[in-house]
Amino acid sequence: MPGQAKSSNRDAQSIEPDDRAALLDEIARQKEEIQRLRDLLIARDAELGAAKGRLAELTEHSPRLRSAVRRLGGRRG
Repeated sequence: MPGQAKSSNRDAQSIEPDDRAALLDEIARQKEEIQRLRDLLIARDAELGAAKGRLAELTEHSPRLRSAVRRLGGRRG
């Protein structure tokens, strides 16, 4: 693989300065987009965690609420 690195270096050196600048700009844009998408993924993960926590909380209270409703419903009759 060392031969590949030398070949890549030669390829990079043979790129015209204007093309090199355009490629570097494109790489910078791609890095910004990756960071933006990473931030969105982190935010979505946090939202999902909050939703899962809320679901667990509601699930935990659900049997008690059903029991209370049954008890209250039985008193009417």
